[in-house]
Amino acid sequence: MSWTIILANLAPVFLGLGAMAAFAWFLDNLMGDTYQPSSSNKDDEEGKGEATPTIDWRRGMVRLIGLIGIPMGILCFVSFAAILLTPGLNIYGDPLTLFLLAWMGIALFLTPINKLPWAALIGLAAGLIAVVAVVALAPIIPEIITQQIPLKYILIGIFIIVGVVVFTLFKWAENILDLITTIMGSRPFLLVLTFLALAQAIALPIVWFVFGGYGGLLWFFFH
Repeated sequence: MSWTIILANLAPVFLGLGAMAAFAWFLDNLMGDTYQPSSSNKDDEEGKGEATPTIDWRRGMVRLIGLIGIPMGILCFVSFAAILLTPGLNIYGDPLTLFLLAWMGIALFLTPINKLPWAALIGLAAGLIAVVAVVALAPIIPEIITQQIPLKYILIGIFIIVGVVVFTLFKWAENILDLITTIMGSRPFLLVLTFLALAQAIALPIVWFVFGGYGGLLWFFFH
């Protein structure tokens, strides 16, 4: 059995663990910092001092569980791709499972990293690659060009032009991705995702091994 089929058939495990992480993120969003009066001076003892933050062990546990979120998001994307690459060879390739794997990947993986300025980073990388390519080709650049314009100014111009063009092209994609991740990773969607993914993670093996069926929750609704 290939690793692709194994990853495809581990979809219920990834959905279940992802549901735990999604619910932890949901709870973390609801929880605020816990405060208690400071006793460092008399005003504090009288209840007039400034409140100081204290460690809430419950929120710490929630965040600890939430640490598996990004790895589970990656694994959900991997399992999604594995199912598509092994049609007919896996037992969990139903539409609902594919949808939940994709949603889980977006909510747990793309939402956190979407805060990075990807368009700017890609534009910067493209500009640097273009500069390196020109430097590598410098010996064959016609001398008439380098005599009129110093090479360093040519490199600066190429870096700016390539960087701006690539940044502009990727900025619209970044805006669309930001909209999708904002919606899919919001509190209501995280809560719905948690219960749907957990229910599907439980239903998939039960339907397959007990009833010999296919599709998890879909089997119960359409059988």
